[in-house]
Amino acid sequence: MNGEKTLSPERIAEIKAFKNTDFSDCPVMTGEELRKLRPRHPEYFKPVKKAVQIRLDADVLAWFKAYGKGYQSRINAVLREVMTQAARDQT
Repeated sequence: MNGEKTLSPERIAEIKAFKNTDFSDCPVMTGEELRKLRPRHPEYFKPVKKAVQIRLDADVLAWFKAYGKGYQSRINAVLREVMTQAARDQT
């Protein structure tokens, strides 16, 4: 399976139960409020990083690098924001 982990039947049942949870009584948060949220324990959610090779326009890469170290993390953050916005738009 190319090193990918498989989910146990118990974990699959938990996920299915969660998908059917009614969250209608939860307060709606603004995008700004959501951006300010920080997990209590950062180790709780650590997305798996995967090394890839992509081709970016030179000026785009230069713009991210101009802000110093961490440019790859900033690129990732921008892509994550686009991804989450697209997910919100689909609902």
